[in-house]
Amino acid sequence: MKIWQFSHQESPRPFWDRGSSMHELLERLGRGDTRILEMCARANAAWTDFFTELHGADAGTVSARLGFFQPQMMKVFDSPTLGESMMAWTAFANLYDTQRGWGDNARRVVELYIAFQRSNCSAEVKDEARSAAISYEIDKLPGFPHTQASPPPSDERNGKRRR
Repeated sequence: MKIWQFSHQESPRPFWDRGSSMHELLERLGRGDTRILEMCARANAAWTDFFTELHGADAGTVSARLGFFQPQMMKVFDSPTLGESMMAWTAFANLYDTQRGWGDNARRVVELYIAFQRSNCSAEVKDEARSAAISYEIDKLPGFPHTQASPPPSDERNGKRRR
């Protein structure tokens, strides 16, 4: 069992600390910390600029830029853990409309999910992107990369697959 999660951008955190960013968010909201609202508004504006600048870019370019964008999100949220937690959620929220769903952004959001997974963002950011994909049902959109069961092992002596 892995006890430590390693991130290239911060010191290791124990596995039991993974939910602390959500705890921090809820605690701050519960105390009436209006800076959280301001942070989310700044994150939304940053994502709008990000998507405008990269409109039409391929997934590889978006993936590369996400790694450089992570420190900006950590600054927006004044916390490495909160920034990592909120990065993917605020990205997907920027493209989603509660009345129309993904609309014209359906293909784009699947590509964004793939870009997150291929990026050099921290494991925490990638985990949150997976969680957001499930919550927003991105995994049900056409083109979403589902893992497939591996084929049965082949018999190396005769090149045939075992049954």
